[in-house]
Amino acid sequence: MRLAARVSGLRKGQSKVVLVLSGDRRAPFEGDRIRRTVRRAVRIAEALDSRPPDVWIYGTDCQRLPAIQRGSLETWIADWAVLAKRPVFEESRMKDNPLARFGRDYGLFKGGSVAGAMEVLRKEYETSRVPVLVLFHVESMEGEDSRVARQLEKASGKPLFWQFLAQLDEMSWSVLNRLDDVRRERPRITNAHYNNSWDMDTSAGMDTFLQYAMIKPYARWVRESRQRGAV
Repeated sequence: MRLAARVSGLRKGQSKVVLVLSGDRRAPFEGDRIRRTVRRAVRIAEALDSRPPDVWIYGTDCQRLPAIQRGSLETWIADWAVLAKRPVFEESRMKDNPLARFGRDYGLFKGGSVAGAMEVLRKEYETSRVPVLVLFHVESMEGEDSRVARQLEKASGKPLFWQFLAQLDEMSWSVLNRLDDVRRERPRITNAHYNNSWDMDTSAGMDTFLQYAMIKPYARWVRESRQRGAV
């Protein structure tokens, strides 16, 4: 990943990486999808940022999760990226963990709002002194197209790049599939890209070409923004 970053012209420590996990439903946390997403985001942060990524999770609201400490990634994943499968019989006791308790406190895994999370994140990072790569995991976006489009417009010109991530076979058609149309109607909205194959089960030793493809849209936006003096 570091080689891919250098090929893209991105220098370590000159970007901020933020990972946003969907707490729309619990099923992705019961398998490998979320832990795989976290590991990939950490690899990107290791190449671009001077710190591990900030991690947020959203349902109907958006909340920051505890920081990932260096050298403690697997412990963090066990605490915050994994849920035990829901038992068939209600009387069966489920092993509790910090994420399960957090989910109960903040009403996660009962639906979620992409646009609501975008608003929280925009307000949190819009004054960043370095460009921010927001790796935004999406599970569902039904009925949110207009609200997401408005958030994209509000974030245009800010030092935020929305890299939306989804699984190809589980996302219905949405405004994320129409980002070219969005840009034609609002040319200022250049800071968004959609990748619906992020969850492909590829090895950690992904070749340089694929690594480069993962950060290429962000790198292009950073170069163009710097040429305009925007970041």
